[in-house]
Amino acid sequence: MKNRRGMAMKFVKPMLVLALLSGCAAQQPKDSAPEEAKLVATQQFLPQQAYDAEGNKLPYEPEVNPYLEQTGTISKGSVLLFIEAKKARKRKDDETAEQKLEVITRQDPDLAGPYVMLGDIRMDNKDYKSAEENYLKAISINDENVNAYLGLGEAQRRLGKYKVAQNTYEKALTVWKDFPEAHLNLAVLYDVYLNLPTKAQAHYEAYLFLTGKQSGKADEWYQEVKSRTGIEKSFIDPGFSKPADDKAEKADDKSA
Repeated sequence: MKNRRGMAMKFVKPMLVLALLSGCAAQQPKDSAPEEAKLVATQQFLPQQAYDAEGNKLPYEPEVNPYLEQTGTISKGSVLLFIEAKKARKRKDDETAEQKLEVITRQDPDLAGPYVMLGDIRMDNKDYKSAEENYLKAISINDENVNAYLGLGEAQRRLGKYKVAQNTYEKALTVWKDFPEAHLNLAVLYDVYLNLPTKAQAHYEAYLFLTGKQSGKADEWYQEVKSRTGIEKSFIDPGFSKPADDKAEKADDKSA
């Protein structure tokens, strides 16, 4: 089966190191739900195309990722270690990367970023339970770290915790409703693992809308699931309709 995992922004730009490393003290989240967890609503996170009074489409202004807006002071040593860990990951030296990250977690235990990267390493090594634990630790430190939610949902899916993973993606969208990769991963979960094609179609469309993509794998999956649901109507773009007041005025004119 094809891996339909979406990729979030994962520590790829040096200028974002501080933002991605940081982890402000946050309220401890509740324990992750057991697999008996019920599916939660996610349609409220779908972006909606708006129109002006003349029927012209208005540019959609997505919410900013709140994680990247966080500020804080991080020791120079931790920043350098984190950069070294990234470089080690790039050359596929996970052992060195883990060593660097473990040092950071001891020196600066209030940073979420190192735990996210540790989770990514464990995912690559198919140690999904350990990956889940690291992502949960990252979220316990900073509950706005959207990368941690994305990784956590993937780990839970790999562990067969499909409903729990759905809850995790819902939490990610609660933090950032316009998180493209959360919409994509949620769509895949609905499509392939939960057999909810209509919901999958809606979130595939959300991903394509937010990224502006009109081709590629995600579009192929969207077209395929749409062929199964038979739903042609957009979940994102309701189309232009004149305001009710205008219709009422026209009705009044006719009756006058």
